Amino acid sequence: MYLQVFVLPATPRVASGDQAIYLHHAMRMLDGQIIYRDYDHFTLPGTDVLYAALFRLFGVRAWLPQAMLILLGVVGVWLSIRISKALLPGGLPAKQILLPGFLFLTLPFSGYLDATHHWYSVLAGIAALAVAIERRSASRIAWAGALWGLATCFSQSMILGALGFSVFLLWEWRHNGESWSLLLKREGGLLGSFVAIVFAFNFYFLWKVGARRFLYYTVIFVAKYYSADRFNTWRVYLQERPSIHSWPNWADLAAWPFIHILIPWVYVVFVLYYLSTARSRPNLPWERLMLVNITGLSLFLTVASAPAYNRLYTVSLPGIILLVWFTNSSVWAGKLLSPILWTAVIVLGVAKPIVTQTRWKAVLDLPSGRTAFFQPAAYEKTKWLAERTHPSEYFFGDPLLCFELWLRNPTRVPFLRPTDYTRPEEARNVVESLESHQVRFVSWYRELDDPGGEGNHLGPLNLYLRDHYHVAETFANGDKIWERTE
Repeated sequence: MYLQVFVLPATPRVASGDQAIYLHHAMRMLDGQIIYRDYDHFTLPGTDVLYAALFRLFGVRAWLPQAMLILLGVVGVWLSIRISKALLPGGLPAKQILLPGFLFLTLPFSGYLDATHHWYSVLAGIAALAVAIERRSASRIAWAGALWGLATCFSQSMILGALGFSVFLLWEWRHNGESWSLLLKREGGLLGSFVAIVFAFNFYFLWKVGARRFLYYTVIFVAKYYSADRFNTWRVYLQERPSIHSWPNWADLAAWPFIHILIPWVYVVFVLYYLSTARSRPNLPWERLMLVNITGLSLFLTVASAPAYNRLYTVSLPGIILLVWFTNSSVWAGKLLSPILWTAVIVLGVAKPIVTQTRWKAVLDLPSGRTAFFQPAAYEKTKWLAERTHPSEYFFGDPLLCFELWLRNPTRVPFLRPTDYTRPEEARNVVESLESHQVRFVSWYRELDDPGGEGNHLGPLNLYLRDHYHVAETFANGDKIWERTE
């Protein structure tokens, strides 16, 4: 993992992707701003708070998100080992216990090296599974509910994970013929600890911004406008994949078919297997297996409305654990699949670090620290702006540049979309903020030039830019930097 997120000896790769949004938000929190009151976003504030705490401890440094990716990967493997030990027969060699975690690390996890809210929320949910996998005592159920509550503080869709665990407790109650009082006690412990954590974590923000504004961003906006972009709808399924035109991406191509074949179909296969086999093989750990299956299915449902490949990657660990269990539960499957899976682990475990260390790269010394870039256009854009700005200067249009160069965003939004995702009042706020703060530079990407349909609210902003700015630079990927003319 270190060799994939750091260039030797110790230069972190640029924190591109969705993680840049949360890194930028955390910087705003350090300045005393509050989510929903001073800036807009649709997730609960867990990721913003986490990065703000890390920045408070270590400073706004480029290495922090990459160090967190290493930690996330290690925690994911450790949790998979704990869960696999509870499922796989004790007589199996240790390598079979390690296989699910290593598959997860070398395929989906390293295929989406973006320390965003998805990874934090999912691993909190996997931790809940690990806590409850062996037995469901009152304390373990309460801990599981608390962990699902923590997961929901990063992404509100994780409420489905807590509901999935509740469904499992209902299935277990019926399966074991237990009393109603025991079921109610368990459900109360689960949901009580879940609600307590969610409420305690979010109370400060609810108090500061008010219930109406809090619910607008976390519920109403998501329901009405999140799906305005095609990549936030079910239509994104099977439509996007790592580019085959860049050889450094080739090592990531194996994860795409693997995960799309596996998720969610392995959960359907397990249910059919259980219905046909449970009576003839009562010695199998059905309760533990069912908990893994329901957890995995619940995690899939959290991203099912917009199942882009990277989101499927984040929820794949329970499915990988079930796949390895199926492999070891059948002699012929073990002989056929196990060598293939281990070969993939070894090849990718060697190839991916080599690709990272040998591919084209360029390094810049930035306010956030020395940073390695793998895309020439991103390097040129950052270099160009770094030579013309200073920390704390106002800038708008690219949250990654705000993080890297310690720039301040005067608007309520981290970026713009030519769809209903960017609301008319947000577009107006951008114009007003650019004017009131006399912002010198604005970043613009090619898609924003599309006139679009009735959902595009950027018309007034386009007119404002043309009246008060000029294009100072255009980069190879089509990105532009507008510079104030006045």
